[in-house]
Amino acid sequence: MDWLHPTLAWALLLVPGAAWLYWRAARQRQAARDQFGGADGLQRLAPALRPGRRTLRAALVGAGLLLGGVALAGPRWGTEVRTVERRGVDLVVALDVSASMRAQDVPPSRLRRAKSELRGLVNRLTGDRVGLVLFAGGGFVQCPLTSDYGAFRLFLDAAAPGQVATPGTDVTAALDAALQAFGAARPPDDSAAAPEEPRPRALLLVSDGENHVGDLDAARQRAQEAGIALLTAGVGTEQGAPVPLYKRGRQVGVKKTPQGQAVQSRLDEAALTRLARSGAYFRIGPTTSALPDVPAALRQMGRTTYNAERFADYKEMYQWPLAVALLLLAAGYAVPIRGRGGTGPSIGERFRQWAAA
Repeated sequence: MDWLHPTLAWALLLVPGAAWLYWRAARQRQAARDQFGGADGLQRLAPALRPGRRTLRAALVGAGLLLGGVALAGPRWGTEVRTVERRGVDLVVALDVSASMRAQDVPPSRLRRAKSELRGLVNRLTGDRVGLVLFAGGGFVQCPLTSDYGAFRLFLDAAAPGQVATPGTDVTAALDAALQAFGAARPPDDSAAAPEEPRPRALLLVSDGENHVGDLDAARQRAQEAGIALLTAGVGTEQGAPVPLYKRGRQVGVKKTPQGQAVQSRLDEAALTRLARSGAYFRIGPTTSALPDVPAALRQMGRTTYNAERFADYKEMYQWPLAVALLLLAAGYAVPIRGRGGTGPSIGERFRQWAAA
């Protein structure tokens, strides 16, 4: 036997509380009866009253409260076999960590804002597996596909510029790393195992799109051939902002051209929308973000079952003590205090008759 809410056992204190209230009421009635001449006087004033029925009512109400407290604690016994299915899609997030993502046209910076939006995105996912790829001029798998969103957030928080030494924004490198993440999630080939239903796969590329290298059309074609839906998210503004330079965690200036002019980094939406022609494009601006719409786009891809677990669990049995408690409470309040003779004169009228005699 087990209890679903053992901390709610304090509700059983209602039983001694109710018993004390009934005892106090009985003492008050006893004191009032003594003022009117004891039990004999009360019998002459109200012959239809049945004091024993008050005791029965108190017992029924107390038993009802006791069983109600037991039901509130959630008793469980016996076992039943349940099957829990995990349904969803495989989503790999490719996050740009190039130097231009340090620009602050989207406060506090493009990279920090993108990481914040991605944390919110993960909070909206239900049953999907998610992985993380970091890229700039090259790419690597930071977090393999997992349903442990807490682990994904830890890897996301650790993402920072400088983790990829090669500068630039190579979409092909991000796609190669994403294919590696998708491939690593596949189970080993086993002819004896039942065939697994193919899961929808999506790649969300989060970048400012600037200084991109490689053939975007070829990258999109490779994704289509691999059965991957490409989604892109642009971070930044068309006006752009200088690229800060940091040394030992402190900003020491901005990136400059050989002529000494500050480099102005701008969002290249054209490249990102071109890449996401078969999927969807989402904009992350200074004050607004369309990234919360990503789960809806994933739902349109369909969901498949990628894991099913069977386990034994206790049966919920709270309904039985609850039903008995309600019956006892109803019976307690239905018990009449007066006998059949209760239709005669009221207690006040009988008191006046007794006083006049």
